[in-house]
Amino acid sequence: GVAAPPYPAAQVNIRSTSSHTYTLVEEETGVILEMVEEAASFYQLHPGAVYLHMGTSYLVRSLDLDSRTASAVPIDLPYYTQTKDVTDIRVVTTRASKNAGGVGVHLGDVEVTNMVLGFRKRSHLTEAVIGEERLNLPPRRFNTVAIWFDIPQPLLKRINQEGWDLAGGLHAAEHAAIGMLPLFALCDRNDIGGVSTPFHPDTGRPQVFIYDGHPGGVGITEHGYSVIEEWWRATLRAIAECRCSEGCPTCIQSPKCGNNNHPLDKGVAIAILRALTTSSTPDRL
Repeated sequence: GVAAPPYPAAQVNIRSTSSHTYTLVEEETGVILEMVEEAASFYQLHPGAVYLHMGTSYLVRSLDLDSRTASAVPIDLPYYTQTKDVTDIRVVTTRASKNAGGVGVHLGDVEVTNMVLGFRKRSHLTEAVIGEERLNLPPRRFNTVAIWFDIPQPLLKRINQEGWDLAGGLHAAEHAAIGMLPLFALCDRNDIGGVSTPFHPDTGRPQVFIYDGHPGGVGITEHGYSVIEEWWRATLRAIAECRCSEGCPTCIQSPKCGNNNHPLDKGVAIAILRALTTSSTPDRL
């Protein structure tokens, strides 16, 4: 994800202190179709969402936050829905820091705020966006554990001099690293979230954060911290060995990216990961 712009703190939010589920019911019959984890509820059960259940597509008509219930009607539609969201992350405490790859690597407690802003309707046939709607859902805020790392200064200087896309490179490296972490920690990529930004207010520098998607953390990022250099090398191989030119779902694109996989820059991501895994400043591919 790309870091969120500031939003008014007065907005209502849901504080996740325990794991809740949301219930999807068929509007006419009241039959329970599905139980959805709270973390996925705003993505899958927002009003206007197309939800696939047992081969049948349903249109979500309403979502009641108090009862945690969504109602839907079976309907065949020529499109699927894809949410747009922003994520903000704040460092609460730093538990551990070390030097790796010539940069600072940190592990600590963070507060994540995620806001689903709206959704797109995409044609099944062409993938084209055929509609876009805003949503008025409260932010979801929870505390968890994250790892974050810096970018080597010589490379940052070069990126600035050459006018390369730093935000796109950080974002692409974040996506690829999330995709590789399940090889090192027992998890699914859906258990992990990420935020990248050319400037983070808590650190004053470009940063990639990768965090446990479950409130309180479940040990995923702690393991990532312990194997960071091996993890970087595997991530670099995954991007550099992929034969696409601009980036694809195999290397840097993420199916759950709330920014519609934008911006992404494969070449800058390779440069970042090469700089983290070698002592010299690399050329961009």
